[in-house]
Amino acid sequence: MRFFGKKKPEPAKGPTLEEANASMDTRITSLKEKVAECDKELSQLREAIKSSRGSQQQMNKQRAVQVLKRRKMYASQLEGLMGTQFNMEQMVFAAQNIQDTINTVSAMKEAHKVQTQQLKQLKVGDVEKMMDDMADMMLDTEEINEVMSRNYACDIDEGELERELEELDDADFLDDLNRDSLSAPAYVPASQEKKTEMRMN
Repeated sequence: MRFFGKKKPEPAKGPTLEEANASMDTRITSLKEKVAECDKELSQLREAIKSSRGSQQQMNKQRAVQVLKRRKMYASQLEGLMGTQFNMEQMVFAAQNIQDTINTVSAMKEAHKVQTQQLKQLKVGDVEKMMDDMADMMLDTEEINEVMSRNYACDIDEGELERELEELDDADFLDDLNRDSLSAPAYVPASQEKKTEMRMN
């Protein structure tokens, strides 16, 4: 050991904040019990003082003074320990906040890493081409719908019919109307008119 040297012993690890806080709880509970015992003893001595006389009463008073001193000592220790425990709990709370922040930052870094890898799988050009294809498809769909909704019925010029009606004489109106009712209207093609006459015959 003298030639090769002696390995330095590792320093002993102190208690954690949680362990120190638990030990503090035990001491505080013990002091509270001692204060309660002093209160109980003082109550009994007060009754004894009231019921005693002379030297016995003086003795009870002296005992009460000693108990009161002891109670004040316990109460002072208890107050100091409770103040220390409060500061310790603040440190525990701060340490927990720091650890929560570390965990949050670590999770955010991991999420950023995953999102970066996911974005590498997407190409802006591919997305733009897809959107253009969708726009073209919508235009084709609109054109198809327009073709499918066309009306192939014969168009009738209402203005022309009104002019023909005005040209008719009142006397010949009924005759023309009866004659027209037996033949196809003027706006029907000739081939359609023959078919109409064949059906009527």
